[in-house]
Amino acid sequence: MSTFFRRLPVRFAAFAASLLLATGAAADAPTLDWRVPLPAGQGWRIIDLREGNGIRHEEYVPRGQGIEDYRDRLLVQRFGAQEMSPEAYLGHIAAGLARHCPEFTTSGLVTGARDGLGHSTRTAYCSRFGDRPYGYVVAQKAIRDGDFLFVVEREWRLPPFSIDPDGTVSFGTADEAVKRDIRSTVRWLTEQVHPIAPPPAPAPAPARPRIRR
Repeated sequence: MSTFFRRLPVRFAAFAASLLLATGAAADAPTLDWRVPLPAGQGWRIIDLREGNGIRHEEYVPRGQGIEDYRDRLLVQRFGAQEMSPEAYLGHIAAGLARHCPEFTTSGLVTGARDGLGHSTRTAYCSRFGDRPYGYVVAQKAIRDGDFLFVVEREWRLPPFSIDPDGTVSFGTADEAVKRDIRSTVRWLTEQVHPIAPPPAPAPAPARPRIRR
């Protein structure tokens, strides 16, 4: 299994693997140029980049955080949509994650369209992932472009936190700082993250006249 799948939590591995296998033999259809403005506030470094057969995967962590022991991670992915809408894709991911969490909730589902492309944004909260000493907060945006999905995910790996039956999330002493960071990220996803058309190719330079000698 690739290092990409080894680093992914269980919630993504099986589902993402099925998507990649299903699209691996497909021709690479044209899509919009994908340029993501990285979130402000910390310097991000790329730790994984792969592309081919219609699939692209980029992975970032902040400078100073390790590949295996990161607290913050950013994923940018493109793969075959398998006839799924953005909202359906986020639902699959949330359902897979919830199976590993004693307390789980989601918030802020926003669905719409921009420049003819459907999109959905949602944040998922996992109080503790299995028996590991941390939980997850995952803010995601999925965008459907033709036969492909573009997915941008901002992930926090945090000490176990609590989720009340009414869905209220508490991060203990870090509560306000974490929630402020989540709100800022959701604004970034909803307002800034969108594929843009590639710039037009520059016109060829005029031929220089030949000087006869």
